[in-house]
Amino acid sequence: MITMTDTDDTDESIDAGAGDVDRTTEATGDAQAEAQAREDELLAAAQVDMAMRQVLQDQLGASIDAEGINDYYDIFDWDPNPTATHYYAMALRNPYAFAVTFLPPMTTWRDPPRIVDDVENEDSQTDFEEDVETHVREHDLWSYATRADMLAGIGTFGILVLEFDDVDQNAVGDGEKSQGFGSEVGNPQQLQGLRPYSRESIDNVRLGGPGSGRWGQPIEYQIDLGDENDEEFGIEQGGPDTMWVHHSRVIHIHSDQLLDDELRGIPRQQPVYNNLVDIEKTLGSAGTLAYRASAWGININISKDYKLDEDAGDKLQEHLARWQSGLENVLRTHGADDVQSLGGEDINPQPVIDPNVEAISAQTGIPQSVLKGNETGERSTTQDLKEWYGKIGERRQEFVTPTIVRALIDRLVEYGIVSAPSNGPGAYSVEWTPLHELSEKDQADIQHTRAQALNEWTGGMPEAMLTRQQQADYIEDGILPSEFDEVPDDVEALEEASAAADGVRDVEEMTAEYGAGEEAVADGGEVDDE
Repeated sequence: MITMTDTDDTDESIDAGAGDVDRTTEATGDAQAEAQAREDELLAAAQVDMAMRQVLQDQLGASIDAEGINDYYDIFDWDPNPTATHYYAMALRNPYAFAVTFLPPMTTWRDPPRIVDDVENEDSQTDFEEDVETHVREHDLWSYATRADMLAGIGTFGILVLEFDDVDQNAVGDGEKSQGFGSEVGNPQQLQGLRPYSRESIDNVRLGGPGSGRWGQPIEYQIDLGDENDEEFGIEQGGPDTMWVHHSRVIHIHSDQLLDDELRGIPRQQPVYNNLVDIEKTLGSAGTLAYRASAWGININISKDYKLDEDAGDKLQEHLARWQSGLENVLRTHGADDVQSLGGEDINPQPVIDPNVEAISAQTGIPQSVLKGNETGERSTTQDLKEWYGKIGERRQEFVTPTIVRALIDRLVEYGIVSAPSNGPGAYSVEWTPLHELSEKDQADIQHTRAQALNEWTGGMPEAMLTRQQQADYIEDGILPSEFDEVPDDVEALEEASAAADGVRDVEEMTAEYGAGEEAVADGGEVDDE
């Protein structure tokens, strides 16, 4: 494409060389002159094309940019820069946005982790394990960790603030950082509480500069302690409206996926926000159309040969109003040539919603059956839940354990709130209960199948190849003795059958203990995510 600047430069070069055309014609004949004329025509056509593009752009506005490319975000009414405020509102009102934002952490924390001291020949509970268990019980650590995890995915990050007893409660404002939350943790004796915040409640974050020892890392956070709903519900916030909190009192939790930033991840809704908006618009428009269709009416054409009395029109209108409201059950149409019913159309939003749900599932890894729930009365398939639980298991190990669990335990150990592990700081393991659970019936079915396969494999004589203990181990746990190098085909088929019978709790059971998302709400200000 030729720009206006390029055209002007070209025009100047053409003007500068125009005086030489006659001399060129004398030297080379008409061919050179004709070539020059064609070049002038092409340049003139390019200028006309540019002028037409400019006119179209002026007429169509932002729908066509300088390069003539459609601005689809404007055409489809998509917000190109949604903030934490938009994500928060969408998560609390849209069922699919709720699932995308909160279902991964809710599933992750369905069963809390177990903290185990890495000590050999452990016969009894160590001081470290006892202290952790006490704080989990008294301060509900994992409940607050769950809420912090849920809130962190609304924007690019969230925080979990730890309240120690070293803070002077009379010096928690901005002007008393040396004694309040804005000061570094001193010599605390105990943990007093925890409080999670989303990106929505964080007004500002100060990062350390070169030579500070925390270059590019948070130094302190400014938190909005107010809530726009406080006044509505008659709640008065005690203390300051905002507060600076030192990084030593904060567990920083970035949203799940980091790219080139160590502090800010990708908000969970961001990759699928357009799809969520389209679902919102579709459901809203379908509801509106259904409402309008249900408010049906009638159209009556009076015969041209029928003579109306002077007040007949008013009487007919009154009669129709009474009939439509149910005050009269007979519709009198004397003189009517045609009576038609208006409204009552069927609305089907599924052709629009289903592709968007499919796209959301593909991006987030949440199976469609999990996103939609038990809308057909059927449980999610074993394969769907197996893949979903595998993703959550990976999330537990790669994200939640180092970013939340270990960060919290290490901080409590660092300040002496919790005794150090037997082999020193960090020498402990985080164990998670497997997500899948087998019912007693499932376990009995699997063991029965194993017993049948074992009997067929050994020709009805399992004692000839395995001891009774080895048979019991296989039937109960599926473990064959190590001396069998090759696993028979029927045993492999048995294992596949066992895996297929590996029933799990469905999504409703998985999320029931969390209610309708009430845990996801926290105080928040009007802070745009950057």
